[in-house]
Amino acid sequence: MNHVITIGRQFGSGGHEVGRRLSAKYGIPFYDKELLTLTAEDSNFDESFLNKMDEKRPDFISMSVSGFYSGPDMNLHNYYFSKDDVFLAVGKKMHELAEKGSCVFIGRCSDYVLRDLNPINIFICAKIEERIKRKFEIGKHPDFTEKEMKKHIEDRDKKRSKFYEYYSHEKWGECNHYHLCIDTSYIGVDGAVNLISQYLDDYGKGNIMPDNIL
Repeated sequence: MNHVITIGRQFGSGGHEVGRRLSAKYGIPFYDKELLTLTAEDSNFDESFLNKMDEKRPDFISMSVSGFYSGPDMNLHNYYFSKDDVFLAVGKKMHELAEKGSCVFIGRCSDYVLRDLNPINIFICAKIEERIKRKFEIGKHPDFTEKEMKKHIEDRDKKRSKFYEYYSHEKWGECNHYHLCIDTSYIGVDGAVNLISQYLDDYGKGNIMPDNIL
């Protein structure tokens, strides 16, 4: 296989796990939070700060933020810089990794950032009830009520949506931006992996149906 795969995902839909299992199935690199670690190593931004800014759109109130930057002497210094600098640093590292060969990226506008490399773009979604159930089953925020978990999920989706739409100028989750949109409510994570695998096997074959069908 020779494909760069990007996965957009609703919070709690299993998109991370779909990407991780695709990576294992094909033996190719997987980048979610790992991307921030690699960006920190090359950009000298502190990794904890990159995590804090991860998938967050500038708020238009304060277009610059105070963050940690480790200079050549490896001492941490406090600097003011545009939030766009974080997006550009992560995007640069993403591009470098994608140019090396097949891999899987999770979120972070990867479909937009890598558009010149013609990646296979996938969006993973699920019914809100299934996402709430999934988060409880994997032990996330066990002290939350169901109502609180629902709000938490919706807030995370809202942040991802604003981030994506700010940088790409496209609507997050809209089907015509992706090669495949998969609802894991019905086929689960393994079903999604199987479906994507079949798509990858057939990708590039074009229309096999005759133009004229009697």
